[in-house]
Amino acid sequence: MQQFTRELTREIAVGGERLVLTLTKDGLSVRPVGGRRPPFTMSWQACLCACVANAAEPSPEQLLQTLKAIHAGASKFVEKATEVVSDKPEEAPNPAALSTALASAGDTTMVLLARLDRWLILHRERFEQALRPGATAADCDALTAAIGKPLPEELRVLLTWHNGQNPEVPGAFEGNWFLMSTEEIAVAKNELDAQPHDGWHSDWLPLFDDDNGNYFCLDLGSPGLPMRECWRGRADHPQVAPSFTAWLETFVNALERGSYVEDSERGSLMLRS
Repeated sequence: MQQFTRELTREIAVGGERLVLTLTKDGLSVRPVGGRRPPFTMSWQACLCACVANAAEPSPEQLLQTLKAIHAGASKFVEKATEVVSDKPEEAPNPAALSTALASAGDTTMVLLARLDRWLILHRERFEQALRPGATAADCDALTAAIGKPLPEELRVLLTWHNGQNPEVPGAFEGNWFLMSTEEIAVAKNELDAQPHDGWHSDWLPLFDDDNGNYFCLDLGSPGLPMRECWRGRADHPQVAPSFTAWLETFVNALERGSYVEDSERGSLMLRS
């Protein structure tokens, strides 16, 4: 039997959709016919694990959501997550456990953002489209110069995922918090250092705001870089999570469990009561 010496591409029909399936020596990829966005890919190792897992046939709704995600295209974060998974095929059948299993590889934040990408495409498409393109190296360098400190890797990964969100489109990232861009972070940081809230520390860096002068911050001066809420008029600014990645993992897990509900009018995204 011949091994792959060049790509083999075929058209298939699934759920009434025409898809392009490409087979290579490394694995397979799929995209819509005529689609120009990055395809979703799977290594042969991951494919074998999926076959052995023998998952049940998807429901019509699950298939519809999957086709919708394929049409939206894979982000570079989904591609990176797939690349990491292919090196650990034993983890492939359990995507929800990836961030813990891959912590030593240093890809935890990127894998979590890949999972968040997929969830947003399936459940908050309007909000996902309102997220700005990722920050460039120049954007990150400018923020580094503005704060006078190197950016933690998890923060750089977040900003290169999406550099803030379009303020004209209603929708909070989590709760009532809006994702800030590199420029917005630099401006807010300068203002907070110049006219600090009660209890504000210059080691803190705002990542999210609520448009009311309150911020969700990364504490660059404490071990582990914990996340803190900074509320105007309060001297205590509690630690919410031991790190940004820890907070993100809790958030993504809760999204995937269906623990959040979106207020379509106000744009908030709150935990179900």
